Amino acid sequence: MLFTSFSFFLFLTVIYLLYWSLLKSRKAQNIVLLFGSYFFYCAAAMPQNKIAKLLFNFRFEEAWLNVAKGFNERHYHILQLFLLLWLSSSFAYLMGIALGKQKKEITRKWLMVLSAVVHLGVLCYFKYFNFFVQSFVDAANTLGWQILFSPEHILLPLAISFFTFHVLGYTFDVYQETYEPADDYVDFITHVAFFPQLVAGPIERAGHLLPQFTNPRSFSWNKMESGLSQMLWGFFKKTVVADSIGKFVTYVYASDASSGSNIILATLAFTIQIYCDFSGYSDIALGCARLLGFDLLKNFNFPYFATSLTEFWRRWHISLSSWITDYLYMPISFGKRSWGKWGIVYAAIISFTLSGLWHGAQWTAVIWGLMHGIVLGYEVLTKEVRKKWSQIIPHVVYSVVSAILVWLFWAASQLVFRSGSITKFQALWSRICSESLFTMPYFSAVKDGLMWGGVLFLIEWIQRKKDYGLDLQNTNYMIRWTAYATIIVVIFSSDNLNNQNEFLYFQF
Repeated sequence: MLFTSFSFFLFLTVIYLLYWSLLKSRKAQNIVLLFGSYFFYCAAAMPQNKIAKLLFNFRFEEAWLNVAKGFNERHYHILQLFLLLWLSSSFAYLMGIALGKQKKEITRKWLMVLSAVVHLGVLCYFKYFNFFVQSFVDAANTLGWQILFSPEHILLPLAISFFTFHVLGYTFDVYQETYEPADDYVDFITHVAFFPQLVAGPIERAGHLLPQFTNPRSFSWNKMESGLSQMLWGFFKKTVVADSIGKFVTYVYASDASSGSNIILATLAFTIQIYCDFSGYSDIALGCARLLGFDLLKNFNFPYFATSLTEFWRRWHISLSSWITDYLYMPISFGKRSWGKWGIVYAAIISFTLSGLWHGAQWTAVIWGLMHGIVLGYEVLTKEVRKKWSQIIPHVVYSVVSAILVWLFWAASQLVFRSGSITKFQALWSRICSESLFTMPYFSAVKDGLMWGGVLFLIEWIQRKKDYGLDLQNTNYMIRWTAYATIIVVIFSSDNLNNQNEFLYFQF
């Protein structure tokens, strides 16, 4: 169920009205959210577009027949999604209880190992089984062993990477005694399945989100306006900017006849697409949660204004970056503290290489992560030198040049990531290195998306001290409602409303 679809709007309206009608009962509200979240998740296995169009045209009987047909055809996948989320949440809850009651350190350690093995084992099976086996077979065949392998037909469950890190982070926190075990089963599994953040984050921490489910919520008109305005900003990013640019990017990367100049333009445009697509999702998720009285972790903080890659990763996908820092980078760097700066470099390379693997079961994703780990390590080693340069060069010049260099590196890494395979990357690179690099790219095919992208970044620069681009709660009444109305008109004027595209991070 896409956030930008009519079916989601209908779903959210029903949940919202039912949820706030039960204001006097926190437990009843949580049950509404629990059933609503599981319905939202399982609906991912249902065909959406036709049903949404039928509902929009008030053909309810026909829509219901399509729902029934879709359920009959895909009931196995729906059951798989339900059981995977429920069993993963329930197992994490039980592990938390066991860790909280157990006092022997050796037993607690083995419980933590068991939890990690189970959760990561499930993730590896669904997401990486074919990748690892195929990589082994390819390597063996290169050595002349001649092994035959037919990949298993394994459906990748939606959001498995996100909720696995969510529950695994919870058990780590309980094991390290930085958070008390949850004592209410319904509250716990509801906070894991909470639909705004379930599919593509932010990757929540139990210590931040779970207390919000155990405490009463109160309705607030200010939170309602704030939530709706952030959702509106997310819709603008996704439908007007990301989807407009995405058409050109998809065409160029899919075509074997694309010129080197078009590949460069598409790669630079992709950096705008992926930002607007993913941060747009996060804006909608945070706004939607705020409508229901919850505050999710901020996931983006204007990352393209960063002046170093280290700063970039403190601003981009903040929930994942902080998760990797706390549970991967810090333990590795602490273990190698005797190496000095090189221990930090080692930890950065290992952590971000594994982060690349988290982003996709493909070697290009691993290389992408390795590239970022190496540059982050370089920044550690050159910190003092770069500090001296920043004192010599005028601050504005240094900041602008640094931000451009960070963005260009990000674009180069995205060329590797977006290609999807080593073979495809080699083909793209060969065309970049050909004479076609000096031909005129098709700016006309992407000019609208780039224009709106420019407007978006201008607004975000002006609003860089705020939480998001359309954060106007403290401005004049007429100004902010004029801005809201303008954004709504722009969104509904876009052709992309009729062609719903999935969010890019759904594949992770």
